[in-house]
Amino acid sequence: MKNLLFLLFIFSASFIQSQTKASIKLDSLLQISKTQEGVSLISTLNEISWEFKNSNIDSALFYARKSIDISKQIDNKKAIASSYNSLANCFDGLGVLDSAQIYHQKSLDIKLQIGHVEGAADSYNNLGIVYDLKGDFQKALENYFKSLKIYESQEVEFGKVPMVLVNIGIVYKKQKEYDKVLNYYKRALKIYEDNNYDFGIVVTKGNIGSVLLNVKEFENSIKYSKEAKELYAQLGYNRYVPYMINNIAIAKDSLKDYKQSQLLYKEAIALFRKDRNLYELTYAQIGLAKSYVKEHKFKEASNEGKNALKIIKEKGFKEFEIDAYKLLASVEEQLGDYKQAYYYFEKYAIGKDSLFEENKTKTIFELETKYETEKKEKEILLQRADLAEKELSLSKKNIQILGLGVLAVILILLGYLFYNQQKIKNKQLQKENELKDALVKIETQNHLQEQRLRISRDLHDNIGAQLTFIISSIDNLKYGFKITNDKLNSKLVGISQFTKDTIYELRDTIWAMNKSEITFEDLKARITNFIDKANTTSINTVFEFTSEANIDTEKTFTSVEGMNIYRIIQEAVNNALKYAEASKISMDITKADGNIKIQISDNGKGFDENEIEYGNGINNMKKRAQDIGAEIVIKSSKNRGTSIVLNFKN
Repeated sequence: MKNLLFLLFIFSASFIQSQTKASIKLDSLLQISKTQEGVSLISTLNEISWEFKNSNIDSALFYARKSIDISKQIDNKKAIASSYNSLANCFDGLGVLDSAQIYHQKSLDIKLQIGHVEGAADSYNNLGIVYDLKGDFQKALENYFKSLKIYESQEVEFGKVPMVLVNIGIVYKKQKEYDKVLNYYKRALKIYEDNNYDFGIVVTKGNIGSVLLNVKEFENSIKYSKEAKELYAQLGYNRYVPYMINNIAIAKDSLKDYKQSQLLYKEAIALFRKDRNLYELTYAQIGLAKSYVKEHKFKEASNEGKNALKIIKEKGFKEFEIDAYKLLASVEEQLGDYKQAYYYFEKYAIGKDSLFEENKTKTIFELETKYETEKKEKEILLQRADLAEKELSLSKKNIQILGLGVLAVILILLGYLFYNQQKIKNKQLQKENELKDALVKIETQNHLQEQRLRISRDLHDNIGAQLTFIISSIDNLKYGFKITNDKLNSKLVGISQFTKDTIYELRDTIWAMNKSEITFEDLKARITNFIDKANTTSINTVFEFTSEANIDTEKTFTSVEGMNIYRIIQEAVNNALKYAEASKISMDITKADGNIKIQISDNGKGFDENEIEYGNGINNMKKRAQDIGAEIVIKSSKNRGTSIVLNFKN
C-alpha cells in the first residue's frame, strides 16, 4: 500500500497557515523582494519558490532559477547551495527525480565543503526522499539515518527530527516492516504533540491511516484519512489532498465498495494530473485498473494500465513498473490477447528475477501454449492430426524441461547445502587451530617469562652478590692495610669503580629481563636516572634532557628493543664524556611524521669522519639500531661537536 510522503524540504515555513494567509504571505514576500538585494534577496526568492511549489510549479521554477543566478553573481557558496536546494524541490514536485537528485547532491557537496553541518543534514534528508521515490530503498535509508544522526546531535528546529523519523517509517512501510513503521511514526507524533504542531500531527496521522490499510483496518484508515484530507484543505496545502483521497479509495476498494472507490480514484487522478505529480498519478491509475479488474471491466483496466505504464517507463518509476506488467499480463490474458499477455508476463518475470520459480515457470508455459494455439488455429482446421501430434510432442518437451528444471534446482540446493556445511566445518577447524596456536603462544610466553625471572634472580643473587663482595673486599684492603702507595691505591679505586659500574649495568639488564615489554615512560625514567648519575660524576660537563609532551608515553617495546635503545643512548653519552672533552651534552626526544627521534649532541672537539675508523662502541650502536629496525645517523666535525640521532617508528 502507498502512503503520503512527508515532503517537507528545507525552506518550509515554521508554522503552516491557511490558504488565505498563505496567499497574503506570498504577496508580502513578492513586495519585500523588490526592495532587497544580495543574500537577503536570495533568501526571499527561495521562500517564494517554496510557497509557489504547492500552487504554481512554473512560478516556483522561475524564482528558484533566478535565485541561483544572483547567488552565482555574488559568489556566495552558502546561497548557491540553498538555491540549488530550491530548484531540486521544484523538480521533486514535478516527479523529475533524476534532476532533483542532481541538484540536491550539488547542494550537499557545497554544504560539506563549507562545513554547514545542519544544512548537510537537510540535504541528506532530501536525497533520501528522492531515492525513496526512485525505489532505491537502501540508499534512501542510508541518507535518512545520516540526517537523523546530525539532527539529534545538534540544536535544530523541533520539526526536523520527526520529519526524518516519518520518512524512515515510509521506507520501512514499502518493505512491509509495519512494526518498525508504527514505531517511527509514533516517535514523530509524540514530538509534534509535545510542541502542538498541527501540520506535523495531521501528516503523521495521515500516514498512520495509510499503515492501517496494510494491516486491513480499513474503517479506521478511512477515518484517519478523511480527517487528514479536511485538515490539509484547511491549512491550504491542497497538493496533499489527493493523497488522502487515494488512501480512502484503496480502503473502499478493499471493502468491495467498487463504485465509490472508482469515483475516488478518478478524483485523485484528476488532482494529481493537475499538480503534474506523475509519481502519485501512476500509482492511482494502477489502483483504478485493479478495481476495474475486480468488476471484470478488462478493457477499461487495460487502457488505464497502459497509460500508467507509459509514464512509468518515461520517468523511471521502477517501483511501479513490475506491478504494471503483472497487472497487464493478467488483463490481456482475460481479453484473449495471449501474445501481449505472454510479453507482459515475461517482462514481469525478468523484473522479479525469479524465472526459476516453479509456479511462475508453469504460468509462462501456459501462456506460451495459448499463444501458439491461437497462432495456429487456421492450420488446425486443415491438419488436425498433425497438430495433435505436435501438441503431444510439445507437452512431452514441456514436461521434460520442467523435470530437468526441478532436478537442477534440487541438485543446486544439495550442492549449496553440502558447500555450506563444509564451509562451516572449515571455519570451525580454523577457529580450533587458531585457539591452539594462541594457547601454545601463551604457554611459550609464560615459559619464557619464567626463564627470564629465573635468570634475573640468578644474576642478582649470584653475580650481584659476588660483585658486591669484590667492592667490600677492596674497601677492606684499603683501610685494613693502610696502603700508602698512591699507584696501588689508585688501581684499587679504579677496580672498585669498575665493579660498581658493572653492578649498575647488571641492574639495567635485570630490569629489562623482568619485563615482557617496556613502556616509553619506563624507558624515559631509566634514561633520566642515567643522566642524573652522569651529571653527578662529571663536574665539568653540563647535561640537558628534554622530551616533547606529545609523545605517547604508553607506547610499548619488547625488553630487547627497550634495552637496545637504552644501551645506544648510554654508549653515546659515555663516548661524549670519555673522548669529546665537552662542556655540554644535550639529549632531546621529539616526535615528527609519526617517528620518535632521540638526539644526543655535544659541543666537544668532534672528529673528522673520513680520518678515523669506528671502534666497537659505535659499531655496537649501529648493530643495536639495526636489530630493532631503527635508523642511526652519526655526524661530527672537528671542533664542532658530535650529533647522534636515533629514529624509530612511534
